[in-house]
Amino acid sequence: MIHSPLPARVFAVASAAEIRAVLAALAAHGAADRPACALLSPAGAGCLMGPAWWRAVLAETGAILPAYLDCGAAAGRAAEALGLGLRHIVLHGDGPQAATIHLLARTLGATCLAAPPPHCVVGPVPVPARLRAYLSGTDTPPTAP
Repeated sequence: MIHSPLPARVFAVASAAEIRAVLAALAAHGAADRPACALLSPAGAGCLMGPAWWRAVLAETGAILPAYLDCGAAAGRAAEALGLGLRHIVLHGDGPQAATIHLLARTLGATCLAAPPPHCVVGPVPVPARLRAYLSGTDTPPTAP
């Protein structure tokens, strides 16, 4: 299976409120010139919170963007995520277990990255201007009026 390239804009989010802030920024940006976007869990969240937590947060917000769960180096948690139906994971490391998970992901038509992609950390207090600036192609938010 050929996977689409990684989205141009990836937002690291840790809560439903942060996901909602990203969705609001996307809605305000308009669909015509919006770059492809994805969500990313915090580093190692698959180990700490678990794949069921990520799936529940995504379901609560209704987010339909590609959403990557960072499983750290925990191959077992990555396998669990794939078993729960998550189709985008990050698994650090390159040993035999990681190779098996990458093969399993390909077999399921899922995406397994070896490292998190470049991303914008939304943060616990999302700043809409910063999110809009990132969507527009700059990592620096506009200066306040």
